[in-house]
Amino acid sequence: MQLTQALTRAVQTRHRHTATIYQNRQRTWAQVGERVPRLAAGLRALGLQPGDRLAVLAFNSDNYIELFFAAAWADLVLVPLNTRWAIPENIYSLKDAGCAGLLVDDGFAAQVPDLLKGHPMRHVVHMGDQPTPQGMHGYEALIAQHPPMADECGRDDALCGIYYTGGTTGHPKGVMLSHRNFIAASINWIATLHFSDETKYMHSAGLFHLAGASPAFALTLAGGTHVCLPKFDAVLAFEAIQTHKVNYVLFVPTMINMMLNHADFDRYDLSSVRYCEYGASPIPDAVLARAIEKLPSWEFIQGYGMTETAALTVSLPWRYHFDGAHGKHKRQAAGRAAYGVDVRIVGPDGEELPRGTPGEIAVRGAQVMLGYWNKPEATAAALRNGWMHTGDGAWMDDEGFIYIVDRVKDMIISGGENIYSREVENAVHAHPAVRECAVIGVPDEKWGEAVMAVVALKDGQQVSEQELIAHCHTLIANYKCPRKVEFRDALPLSGAGKIMKNVLREPFWQGKNRSVN
Repeated sequence: MQLTQALTRAVQTRHRHTATIYQNRQRTWAQVGERVPRLAAGLRALGLQPGDRLAVLAFNSDNYIELFFAAAWADLVLVPLNTRWAIPENIYSLKDAGCAGLLVDDGFAAQVPDLLKGHPMRHVVHMGDQPTPQGMHGYEALIAQHPPMADECGRDDALCGIYYTGGTTGHPKGVMLSHRNFIAASINWIATLHFSDETKYMHSAGLFHLAGASPAFALTLAGGTHVCLPKFDAVLAFEAIQTHKVNYVLFVPTMINMMLNHADFDRYDLSSVRYCEYGASPIPDAVLARAIEKLPSWEFIQGYGMTETAALTVSLPWRYHFDGAHGKHKRQAAGRAAYGVDVRIVGPDGEELPRGTPGEIAVRGAQVMLGYWNKPEATAAALRNGWMHTGDGAWMDDEGFIYIVDRVKDMIISGGENIYSREVENAVHAHPAVRECAVIGVPDEKWGEAVMAVVALKDGQQVSEQELIAHCHTLIANYKCPRKVEFRDALPLSGAGKIMKNVLREPFWQGKNRSVN
């Protein structure tokens, strides 16, 4: 298995059909198939060697789709950087992965001097549409100036990409994903989520996320059409669906809620959409009910997965969103195991638990990561006896439906983004007035969960809620920063001296049947 198989099949079977649509630009699969080997040759001509890590910091575009396959064609390891992270966070990823090169678009070209101060690199490529800044190589120039090279893509368990996810120890972890991981995940996606060569899919999730990258690989393997939004915006999504007759979308529940509540919702014809996958966080019943009512042509499919499993592992088909022949309350489930994936609920000893007993979700299959880059202890903790221990608490019914009830890992999901409390706590603790801090997730109608910091100040020190939040904005991404701060004289401690977050959470989650929202 090798990632470029997806591209070569699309070019072979769909060469005259539209491959990518970005703003006013369209390219056929034949054009993409001609450009990718030239871009790969251009990257290698810069001096990048097989196995080198190549970072990209950019919004979604047709060029980003090409880059996925050009990097693989040149046997480079792509490291997508989070467009929502602060500069110090992305510098950490660049240094940790030892990146030898970087691609940026117009939105992030101005960050390059600061990024290079934090981690000097030999090569920077500008992949935007504005004139190439001084000192950078031009993306289109690399394609124009180099003849196509032969496909030197790695295969099977060779490293293909490193995707950084938040870390419980205060630093992001680089998830190592192989060619086998991506192709297996693509076949799974096609089989489970109905991708075909007639799929016209709109990318609204960031391509640095597996929620963006995994469908990009699957759609290419299927030979469908990529419609790229730079990033999610309700009006841009409305316009793209109406203009290009998009028939497949993926949204985080927060995005669906924003669209339904947008003042211009009724001005657009969204009836071309047949399938909508939603995931990254649970969807409130009221939002789902309203979406079904307001978008009658859409079939909703829930997906559950994680970066460490190359995305999709569990899926809830449309027919289970309704009470009736299939029983009651199935829509409260995350779904059942996708094709080619083993899923079970285990106890602390790793043994499978009886049906109906809460435990931890464990996953096995060809999609499971190679491990965490440069973190053997974290890898050993997550991968045990061939199973990926997800850190998510759930129970399984007698028909294999999985119901998520809690998180074993200390993580908050706000607007579909994973936020590890330790990262936020590190930022809060950096303020000189703070003595103790615990960060928890609390219910929020708009974002699902909101980040809340519970803080005890040093004797004689004072700081306001607004000042502490502003301090965090200088250190971490905006979406990770606390939206609320509660001050206390002391935080509750266990007998072992650990802060008891369950005690802090309890008042906010009373009356709810699960401690995720």
